[in-house]
Order: sequence, then C-alpha cells, then structure tokens
Amino acid sequence: MKQILATTIISFGVIALLAVGGYWFIQREAAKGEEPPAVFSSVQAPEVQQTEQTLEIVDTPFSVDMDEEKLQDHLHEMSHSKVYAADKWGQVRLITQANIAELLAIVEASNFEKKTFYQNTLEDWQRGDFSNAVEVHNSIWSWHGGTVGKATRLMTPEEEKTYLQRNS
Repeated sequence: MKQILATTIISFGVIALLAVGGYWFIQREAAKGEEPPAVFSSVQAPEVQQTEQTLEIVDTPFSVDMDEEKLQDHLHEMSHSKVYAADKWGQVRLITQANIAELLAIVEASNFEKKTFYQNTLEDWQRGDFSNAVEVHNSIWSWHGGTVGKATRLMTPEEEKTYLQRNS
C-alpha cells in the first residue's frame, strides 16, 4: 500500500512539474512575440473565418498634444483598413495623405520612446507602401496587451474595398 501511495505521489509530482515547465515555456515564447513551435506538425489548424463586423469610421481632428499611447491608437485604427484579422475591435481611421502628414508632424515634434518606428511607418505609408501594416498593427496590438484580433496578412484590394464599404 505504501509503495502504491509513493508511486502515485511521485507521478503527480512529475505531472505537475511538466505542466509548470510547459506553461513557463509557452509564456516565455509568447513574450518574445513568436509562436511556440508546433508539437504535431501533421495537424493543421482549421482556417479562421473573419467575422462580419462593423467598426465606426472616425475622422475627428488629431490633438497636437496627444501622448504616445494615443498616437499608437490612431496608427492601430489606420492599419485596420489594410490588415486581415479574424476579429477587429475599435474604430477605423482612414489612411489619407492629410492624416499621415498630420501625424508625421506630431511625431517629428515629439520625444516619443518609439519615435523612429512611427516615422518609418508614416513615411512608408506616405509613399503608398503599406507592406508594413501587419507588423505595425501587431506591434501596437502587442504593446497594448492584445489577445484577440492579431493580424495575419494584408487584405487583398477587393477585401479592402469590401471592408471600407461595410464600415462606411
């Protein structure tokens, strides 16, 4: 009886250690911004369908004395019209040359911690290069503790058109 009890206790201890170690490993990988490696490479995840959602398009003026978090919110809102995510939350702010120029002037006059990131983003967008939109969206999403709505790719031109029509 004592041997069964000892074996049971040791087994539970090993299982608990494995669970804690696995949790620690997954959290450490998530903190790096990377996906943990797949355990079973032959198992394919089902494709996530983008839900029908309507986000409000906003076109309110920017505040020249905005803080860095508010600037991040605006860039995140602007990226919504360019990226595909299973879920999107918040608002959509249109990417216009006027909006880009206004935010760029605010960034250039600032001492924001991530000033170079914002300048590079807005300068690319000013040239019509939105290839960084997924990275921009997910960086800001991550900085704000995002758990739902990670962008997976750029939308196609047809998806962008449909998205803007649905949210207008």
